[in-house]
Amino acid sequence: MFFSLEIHYIIWLLLGMALLLSLVWVVWYNRRSMRLLKFMKVEERTRRYLFPEDLPSVSILVFANDDETWLNKFLPTLMQQKYPSAFEVIVLDDASVDGTKDLVGEMMAYYDHLKIVTVPDQTRALSRKKLAVMLGIKAAQHDVVLTTNANCQVHSDRWLMAMMRNFGPGVDVVLGYSHFAHKEDNRLGKTYRIFDDMVTSMQWLVSAINGKPYRGTSDNLAYRKELFYKNKGFSNSLDIKWGDDDIFVSEIATAQNTRLEILPASFMTAHYDDLPHAFSTLKSRRDFTSHFVKYKSQFRTQAFMSLLYYLRLAAIAGAVALAYTNIAVIVMAALILLITWLPSMLVTFRNCYLLHLPLLFFSTPVMVLVRPFVNSYYKIKGLFTRKNNYTSIM
Repeated sequence: MFFSLEIHYIIWLLLGMALLLSLVWVVWYNRRSMRLLKFMKVEERTRRYLFPEDLPSVSILVFANDDETWLNKFLPTLMQQKYPSAFEVIVLDDASVDGTKDLVGEMMAYYDHLKIVTVPDQTRALSRKKLAVMLGIKAAQHDVVLTTNANCQVHSDRWLMAMMRNFGPGVDVVLGYSHFAHKEDNRLGKTYRIFDDMVTSMQWLVSAINGKPYRGTSDNLAYRKELFYKNKGFSNSLDIKWGDDDIFVSEIATAQNTRLEILPASFMTAHYDDLPHAFSTLKSRRDFTSHFVKYKSQFRTQAFMSLLYYLRLAAIAGAVALAYTNIAVIVMAALILLITWLPSMLVTFRNCYLLHLPLLFFSTPVMVLVRPFVNSYYKIKGLFTRKNNYTSIM
């Protein structure tokens, strides 16, 4: 081993390219994070909201499929929201065979604003979720509907106020935020699931902030019934089992009629008995429905920046391979790696903090490296399971 700055120009070229690509990647990764931070700390706090006395009446639609346990835990929090206007909660029972009906029936004796709508078991040729939502909207008394799921937990009795305060003139859609209950996940791959949840959320949240809303989450999504009927409901995707939030939002949401609500009081946490399985299932569904959303630039940008990330690693590896005995080259290569790793770790830490996810830091470089391969796996898997995403009416 020796130390020398008399290095072949090809090595200098490789190191220079690696440095440039590192800076580009760091700026891009940080820029998205700063956009969310600015929105949360400045823009959201300064825009106009409805006064409490002007809040609209709302119907909360809670989809349930054998979810007696989750309803028993989380439904009372929905029923006891502090809301100055009228609201009702409609449980959409997807032909449950557990005690869902009995539980809701018992609660209805205590809450006169609680209802239940049962989805017929015979209609298996249709999307069960979409059919349930359509029946719920028809049964809803109020002009605004807010969809969620039985396994979703609100953490504030002002969740409803936080979501509904956005429905001023011209606003027809409000996108809320939800994340997995990662703290309950103790299985292998937990760190990756947290990281992927963070990256995916950052994509659609920042896209909505920038005036290009292309998806929401059915855990926490509100819109006007009038807009639903104007769009003819889910008619454009009735042959697809999924997409009641992302495909539908992509159809109805615009920069002018949509707001993103990111106040912590509005956050939802989605619980699952088997979170790794649920994560994999939902990721496969999202990968499929992403082909039908109107804004795809965020996917292409993500793929391009991943390519740059690998190119910088290749350039660094090439430089070290050509001069592995030169300590100067090794030191410069290490510094270039740190130029990417340290800022990206800080950005990931900040994103997790803002989105109320378990905090990640040191794992960031590995997760960034692994995620494109995992995404490729789901895309390849999707090629062989594509027909499973369609109803039998296709």
